[in-house]
Amino acid sequence: MLSAGDGLPHTPVSLVARHLNVSERHLRTVFIDGMGLTPRQFVRIDRVRLVLARISQKLPELATDAGYYDQSHMGADFRRIMGATPYAFAMRRWPAIEACKADAN
Repeated sequence: MLSAGDGLPHTPVSLVARHLNVSERHLRTVFIDGMGLTPRQFVRIDRVRLVLARISQKLPELATDAGYYDQSHMGADFRRIMGATPYAFAMRRWPAIEACKADAN
């Protein structure tokens, strides 16, 4: 129900909670415990997953198919999660890999 991958606007958490006959707070808590993410974070990642699967598609079309308001909204979400714009990613200009650094203290 929370998947953005069907090309339809995602269902608000409040409606999912009502459908399941639980409080919104309880649903969020259970979701975080089970997934390690909030429902909103999950939907963002799921949308980016859809964009990655269809990265060769025209970006304005792709933004609409993935349920974004517009291409700018898609680009901002994609960059926040992937570290590069969808166009840069499609051109294989991926962000530099950073090594993990342990705290010396």
